[in-house]
Amino acid sequence: MPTVSQIITFADRKYPNQETDANKIIDLDGIHKAVYVKIARLKNQNEIDGGTTTTANQLTYPLPSNCTIDNIIAIKVSQTTTITSSTEWDTFEYAGLNDDISSGNWYGRATDSVFALVKDGLPITTAGLSIRIFYYKTPNALSAVTDTPELDSDYHDLLKFGLIQTLASQGHNPDTEIADFYQAKYDKFIEDVESSLSDRDNKAPSQSSQVIEYW
Repeated sequence: MPTVSQIITFADRKYPNQETDANKIIDLDGIHKAVYVKIARLKNQNEIDGGTTTTANQLTYPLPSNCTIDNIIAIKVSQTTTITSSTEWDTFEYAGLNDDISSGNWYGRATDSVFALVKDGLPITTAGLSIRIFYYKTPNALSAVTDTPELDSDYHDLLKFGLIQTLASQGHNPDTEIADFYQAKYDKFIEDVESSLSDRDNKAPSQSSQVIEYW
């Protein structure tokens, strides 16, 4: 698996520049997180966190450490405290600041690592209900040249193209020709991935990539 150092070396060879490695790592970390989640969405590879239960009249709950509000697919809360194969679940939908949450089931952003959960405008009153969060995970941060991206190596060209595009497009005198060239290479790669995955899905039966007991 290519390391951060190898990706930076590739970018420097294709586009010599004066940016520090420290800043390139910061840029690459942001690119890696975005690409990782994008590929997960295209491949429908989601995580399920079921480790939280409701506390009576409590409004907020912590998110998993590798989850952000923006990457949540759905939140479901059990209707009973005992989970069996026949347990029914309520689905909670995302509510923004201007949405009416006076009726229905909603979740929203409290902080970057905490979400609010309300039912008909109020915190859930029953303790011990299971909360299950379906989400696309955020990969571990890249912070050193020796780190290895979690993204499958089949997609590492996206990190290379993205880093070069970022380097070429920043500063007071951006190299728009190079930036546009590598943006086009990035876009074509994504287009090919989408086409490949679409062909696969049309040929193969739909299967869940995640399994959790009684779900």
